[in-house]
Amino acid sequence: MQSAINPRSSWCGGGQSGRLGIEFGHAQVEGVTSHPIEDYHVAKVKQFGHGDRIGLFAIFDGHGGSEVAKYLKENLFDVVLEHPKFSTDTQLAIRESFMAIDQRILDMGETSRAWRAGSTATTAFLMDKGRLIVANVGDSRAILSRGKVAIDLSVDHEPQKPQEREMIESKGGEVSRIISGDVYRVDMTLAMSRAFGDYTLKAHITVEPDIWDDELTADDEFFIIASDGLWHVMSSQEAVDLAREAPGAKEAAKALIQAAVRRHSRDDISVLVVGLGVNE
Repeated sequence: MQSAINPRSSWCGGGQSGRLGIEFGHAQVEGVTSHPIEDYHVAKVKQFGHGDRIGLFAIFDGHGGSEVAKYLKENLFDVVLEHPKFSTDTQLAIRESFMAIDQRILDMGETSRAWRAGSTATTAFLMDKGRLIVANVGDSRAILSRGKVAIDLSVDHEPQKPQEREMIESKGGEVSRIISGDVYRVDMTLAMSRAFGDYTLKAHITVEPDIWDDELTADDEFFIIASDGLWHVMSSQEAVDLAREAPGAKEAAKALIQAAVRRHSRDDISVLVVGLGVNE
């Protein structure tokens, strides 16, 4: 995939940013599981503010049911964009919106077991002036190809990591393995330390997102958001190298899925590739 991609969706920015063109593609495969696929995604460009446009991209990987992931797909971006401080303090708006929508989900869990499921959320806000903001909760991952080198834009929220373990244990939770060789889990249940929902575990985990916020450069080719079914069998750099061989974003997403299946990933896999082109 080349750095200057013919845009499928594009918009004009102001100032010295020139034109920002994007191309995006999504691919998905159901894993070897006993339940229907629980992954959802968002990939769209919409009007925002005074004639500006914003690119909205996300992967939501549900667990314990699909209700929470589906709800996030349908509501999370609207809640964030409607926050009164989104334009002036975007990071605060994202954090407060994540907290607010998580509370909605927990409230529904009070009366319905279906709403006691959970979900990751790895979200990207692509501003028309070339700013990219990624906010994530859970173990879906976002990466950026900058000069052919993979840069992680998100944090895999795994319970055994020192900061995450300290947070969980300070709340009265436990981090352990059920059997030798298994992944680490919170209270012998959840294999991540941060998530939306998870009604029965919420006292021991959080929905506080990690946020990456920076201006794009001329070396930035594309970014990838994918559920953990990809990252269990592929490193960030391997994903960049493979995506760069594809002629476009859609083909890159399919190639990543196919490679993960060949490497025997058994989980649901959802991959979103967003190609970037910055032209003066």
